[in-house]
Amino acid sequence: MNLLRSAEQLLYEVVSWLVFYPLTLWRCLKHPLAMIGYAESELRKPPEAQFQDALSPPIFLFLTLVLVHLIQTGVFHQSVVLSGVLGDTRNLLVFRAVSFSLFPMLLGLQHVRLAGQRLSRETLRPMFYAQCYVTVPAVLALDVALMLGHSPARWSDAAAWTVFAVGLLWYAGALMRGFMDHRGISRGHALRQTALALVLGSTSFVIAMLLSLLSGPLPADL
Repeated sequence: MNLLRSAEQLLYEVVSWLVFYPLTLWRCLKHPLAMIGYAESELRKPPEAQFQDALSPPIFLFLTLVLVHLIQTGVFHQSVVLSGVLGDTRNLLVFRAVSFSLFPMLLGLQHVRLAGQRLSRETLRPMFYAQCYVTVPAVLALDVALMLGHSPARWSDAAAWTVFAVGLLWYAGALMRGFMDHRGISRGHALRQTALALVLGSTSFVIAMLLSLLSGPLPADL
């Protein structure tokens, strides 16, 4: 009976993603600052009462990466052949999830510092969750741009650069407004913090990619 109830809860949870994923994405695109406050306020509730009307931010980010991977391989028939640790699809998805999580993690550290709080798991978690919501649309724009860039159509390059530019400008604008509204800093200070976040996040992502590509293949008995 317990197994059946667990299967029932799992099935409902997975199917509910079909409803709450597009709703959460729309809310992030339309009201990114409100979603930052929403994530922080939800974590003050008991665990069973959190994120009742939206996806949890880390799950939202991971589902986005899985969805993009499925579209890339199933619809556009694009796949990247890698060796070593990243040669396995599961490892590649985990790597992408961790790599893109570096952006909200670094942003969370900046917000904790600007808020004058002592760094701890308790103070970092709300900031990390909040920034996951803002990061997802940017990740989605980047992946769509990459898929368009591999298309043979004449207009694909222009479309790819347009999507990438729009996504980057939206992300930078959301980060800057988030620093100003939630941390109460000036426009110039927020601009510098945004530039710092983008540079640090991009650098960390590239370093992680290089380290993974340099790793050898996994032993067969693992």
